[in-house]
Amino acid sequence: MFKNLKKIILKILKLSKQLDSYEKDSVVQALPSFAYVSRAKKCIEKQEYDKAEKILEEAMELPQEDALVYKYLGVVCERTGRLHDAVIAYKKSANLNSSDKEIWRFLGFALMNCNQAEEALESFENANKINPANTDVFAGWGMALMKIKRYEEAHEKFMESVRLNRYNFMALLLAAIMEVRLERYNDAESKLNFLANVSPNETNAYEYANLKYIKKDYDSAIHYAQKALSFNEYMLPVYLLLGKLFAIKGKQSESLSMYEKAEALGLITPHLYFDWGVTLQIYEEYEKSEECFEKALGFSYEVNEIKAGLALISAIRGELEKAKGILSELNGVPDDNYLLTKTLGVIALNEGDYDNAIKSFKSNLDKMFFDNTLNIFLAEAYDKKGDINNAKEYYEAALLNGADNISIYLKYVDFLIRQEEYASAQRKLKRALKLNSDNLQVLNLLFHIGYILVKENCSEYNIKETLSIADKIMSIDSDAFNYPEERTDLESIANNR
Repeated sequence: MFKNLKKIILKILKLSKQLDSYEKDSVVQALPSFAYVSRAKKCIEKQEYDKAEKILEEAMELPQEDALVYKYLGVVCERTGRLHDAVIAYKKSANLNSSDKEIWRFLGFALMNCNQAEEALESFENANKINPANTDVFAGWGMALMKIKRYEEAHEKFMESVRLNRYNFMALLLAAIMEVRLERYNDAESKLNFLANVSPNETNAYEYANLKYIKKDYDSAIHYAQKALSFNEYMLPVYLLLGKLFAIKGKQSESLSMYEKAEALGLITPHLYFDWGVTLQIYEEYEKSEECFEKALGFSYEVNEIKAGLALISAIRGELEKAKGILSELNGVPDDNYLLTKTLGVIALNEGDYDNAIKSFKSNLDKMFFDNTLNIFLAEAYDKKGDINNAKEYYEAALLNGADNISIYLKYVDFLIRQEEYASAQRKLKRALKLNSDNLQVLNLLFHIGYILVKENCSEYNIKETLSIADKIMSIDSDAFNYPEERTDLESIANNR
């Protein structure tokens, strides 16, 4: 939200009245600077900022200082992107005429743009004393409080701004955002629903989508996120949200396509590659995930969390010492960080510390329930611990959330074979075969289990069905058949019946 704050400030400023005429501003129109400022203002209105600045610099050489010279110089600096110079000019103007109705508001927004929120608070307080009941003053005041995370106070200022002007939809939006931060979701819902329908735009639609995501109304979240893109396709936060939403819905291709589209549009930031890397590791595409984390690391942004992602990939590959080395370099990463705890879980699993591995993976399920690899890791941890019932429970959970993932079937089947639950393993393999009828690994295992079951129940049907599997494998690739001796045995049994 804060990275869009400058855009919001600019929108609020556009809602403000145009610069008052110099004649109304000037207390003493007989000042020699009067003519200079009047000419400069006309240049500002024509967006001829270089001319305006030269005129104001000439006025600054006059013996008597005029607050309005510095006020309009601040305007020129702000509009030409020299924010720190604008702050200096506005401060000079305020010192010369502290009763100006606009100067403190101008200074407050300029300080906000320079990330000096604490000092901006004082400016907005002064602005309110001199010009009370101004909707833009209260909106700016709320922004300054929001930026230093005083959300309850910020909300009060935004609501006061709306009370003063019910059409100040930007202040209403910011009030709703504060309610989301304060977990007052029902209050935020009514405001964002109103904005999404009465004043539809990309920002209102995105914030409503984000609220729907928080409230776990994922279909509505997708709807409003896509609506936000229909207003503006260059909104990176929307692509990142949709990437997560489609992952939650189990739509892998749609999820990954969001990151690809954002990259194709040139929305390249560390946030894009970091979120992309997180999503890829959920789908066990570890090489691509590592590439994304490395790209994110190239921006030198939030390095610790990105490194936690790289540590996770190393741990999954079994490079435990490398993973531990990366983790030892981290500073300030919360103990409950998803990537950190998952990495620690993988390390513990590989080192035989199954209780801590289970604890780490379970702690992540609460916040990343759609990361199906957590169910797989939990199943493996319980399996190695010898807790067969829990292992089976988490394998079933993994299949429920990843019914189109053949690798999960294969892991589960390996577990069931070791438990000598051959009939159950056969049923799982037949389900996997529906995903890819020519998968040679599935077909070989299906033949092997079929052979075992024939030995237990030597019916003519079972023999024919199992031999037909061998024939299919041979028709696809004769060199890929792994059980020639068992086939020969089955053929002998069939011929002797």
